Amino acid sequence: MPTVPPELVAQAVAVLGTDGITDTEIESNVLALAQDSMLARRLVDWPPEAFALVLLPHIAKVNLPTTFRARSKSGDWIELSFQLEPIFQAAVRLGMDMYHSEQRSTFGNIALRSSTLAAVNEALNQGSSLEGATLSGPALAGIPAEVYMPPAKPLWRQLFQ
Repeated sequence: MPTVPPELVAQAVAVLGTDGITDTEIESNVLALAQDSMLARRLVDWPPEAFALVLLPHIAKVNLPTTFRARSKSGDWIELSFQLEPIFQAAVRLGMDMYHSEQRSTFGNIALRSSTLAAVNEALNQGSSLEGATLSGPALAGIPAEVYMPPAKPLWRQLFQ
């Protein structure tokens, strides 16, 4: 997987954290930054999930996930390591810096976009406790699993190497 410049992740985070911005504006602005639709999708989807995982240990003692799921083109859900996504890693670092600085409002705007945080909020609203809970990683419907997997070698190459 090619690296993603941390500056690009920071620019996408700035867009995501803008007060009052609409989903359409986010999509358009991040696409203009990324110049690639799949990279833009990753830049929109990953920072909120990373920020949620930065926030949750400050709320309760939870076991954080190390994997996420993405659907393959054949429709199967594949479990993958967070380490495969450079945007996640950069966003965690940015999220930690923002959480521990005076940028809590921007941090909150981004974290609240997370599916993980939405699931936690739903559990809390139903009266569940988070203490000691083990969280599952997000399931990313908009990013195919193949983005994180090396391309398959042609069968002839597999047989003769």
